[in-house]
Amino acid sequence: NSGGSSSGGSGSSGGGSSNNSKPQTVGGTAVDRAYGELGKPYSWGAVGPDSYDCSGLVSYCLLGRHSRLGTAASFMGYTRVSNPKPGDICCNDHHCGIYIGNGQMIHAPTFGQTVCISPVQGDMIIVRP
Repeated sequence: NSGGSSSGGSGSSGGGSSNNSKPQTVGGTAVDRAYGELGKPYSWGAVGPDSYDCSGLVSYCLLGRHSRLGTAASFMGYTRVSNPKPGDICCNDHHCGIYIGNGQMIHAPTFGQTVCISPVQGDMIIVRP
């Protein structure tokens, strides 16, 4: 648990091109947020701060606020990448997580489990937010 998860440029300071309200985030920021939520319980429909479902966790990590950006299925419409980088989204039509590198993701798995690190599932694609 490294400090500083609440410091550093969490505003919308990058003017750039906004594509369909997709977030503009530095991968490290999304990954740092994901690490900060490890151990919190899964809860269907939850977007934090005390519990999450899978897309609620991904939404929080990308946006930096506790509101829903999309669902696992909608994230599948983002641009698919073959060179995943930390902060990308691992997804299939029913589940998603934040890619952290080395074939691993942080996700909110299912009922009775907590936000954790797991290998990226074999049927998932990686998309760039």
